[in-house]
Amino acid sequence: MLKQNAQNTFSPYSRYALGELAQPTFAHNTAMGGAFVALKQDSTMPNFINVGNPASYALIRLATLELGINTTFSEFKGQTASSFEKTANFAYGSLGFPIGRRGGGCFGIMPYTYVGSSTTNSVDEAGIGEVNYQYQGSGGLNKIFVGYGLMPFNQRLIKFRRKQLSLPDSLKTGYTGKYKFKETFAKLASDLALGVNGNFIKGNITNNARVVYPDNSLYYNTYRDRIFSVSDVTANFGLQTAYTVDSVKTATGKRRALNDKVKFTFGYTFNLNNSLNTVYTAMAYNYRISSGNEFIVDTVFYKEDEPASVTLPFEQGFGIGFKKGEKLNIVADYAITKWQNFQYLDNVSNLKQNQRFALGAYFVPEKYAVGSGSFFRRVNYRIGANYQTGYVQVNNTLIKSYSFSAGLGLPVGVGRLSSMVHLGATYGKMGTTENGLIMENFWRLNIGFTFSDKWFQKYRYD
Repeated sequence: MLKQNAQNTFSPYSRYALGELAQPTFAHNTAMGGAFVALKQDSTMPNFINVGNPASYALIRLATLELGINTTFSEFKGQTASSFEKTANFAYGSLGFPIGRRGGGCFGIMPYTYVGSSTTNSVDEAGIGEVNYQYQGSGGLNKIFVGYGLMPFNQRLIKFRRKQLSLPDSLKTGYTGKYKFKETFAKLASDLALGVNGNFIKGNITNNARVVYPDNSLYYNTYRDRIFSVSDVTANFGLQTAYTVDSVKTATGKRRALNDKVKFTFGYTFNLNNSLNTVYTAMAYNYRISSGNEFIVDTVFYKEDEPASVTLPFEQGFGIGFKKGEKLNIVADYAITKWQNFQYLDNVSNLKQNQRFALGAYFVPEKYAVGSGSFFRRVNYRIGANYQTGYVQVNNTLIKSYSFSAGLGLPVGVGRLSSMVHLGATYGKMGTTENGLIMENFWRLNIGFTFSDKWFQKYRYD
């Protein structure tokens, strides 16, 4: 028999590690398959915050407020039963703003993990009968983050080209290779951005388990409960750069400027395997049931407000992207998370290394269109896919997942480019019905709001 009951999540696999990981990106990224490592945001309206890679904050040139919620509809299938559930959650709230001419900052709040499942698995044990194994979990962790991104060499290409103005064309031709190398280095340095997020993780997680036997006179039932609280600081880092092709050589040997510049973007992120200080209470006892009431027979152990730690896994991500003008942007991610090094309450886990693959794109027909019919030419069209090899292993089976997503960015406001509503839908599967496991088919709807504009302007005239 399969039974589900939850609030923030329904997944029976949320009882492993710290729970089900919340989406690490905002609605516009989620509609692109969650690809974010090499996604460099525009410095013009509307600004979108890419919280997954803090290096992107360096391009924030307008005060930008982002808010989002999501709703999930899930079907859980076992070998003999199924159930349907739905939930709605706050997804994120964030404010980004420019800091000087070379950087930008951001702060906000978003969920970090969800825990919330109730699963009963009945097994016919030889010589005993039908034994019920019940698992329940609730709670989760939240993340408050503050970040900063900086482009330390954003004038390098301009300075390089100024120096080359006095250089004769014949000399440039004679040293084509050397000149190209220096120009390429100057382009990469000018677009280089570095960023960091400081994260305050706080929350409570409760997990308990029961083993209920069919005959109390022969076997005592068992109950185990564990509650732990987290309150600590972590950090994650990011890097981004790009190479821009702004002209091409014609048949006559001269260079022609491109109307739509082509930009190749590169990104890297990493999260350290930080340790989180925790306090936990745990207990276990044997009991019997009489007249519908529980009677404790003996207490196996009891610990209250014990200090401990949780060691997070080291994670690093690599990204590459292709952007053509203001119309098309394609990005791809590959990330590795070493969950095998995760430690939970000083015990080494049996989790596995997870690999994440994401591919996403967006297309805008005409970003700055005006006049009749301009609305649909300014709409952002997004699509993406995501696959994860899984880090939870149950019954010698890795819990893999994959999903496909699509979405729209709808400009709002009469004659303005600064605000947008993001609508996204994701369909995916996680797990399997083989080996006595549970498979989840889910639809997730994301709604986000972006408001970006110049704040604190000083006008000369009323």
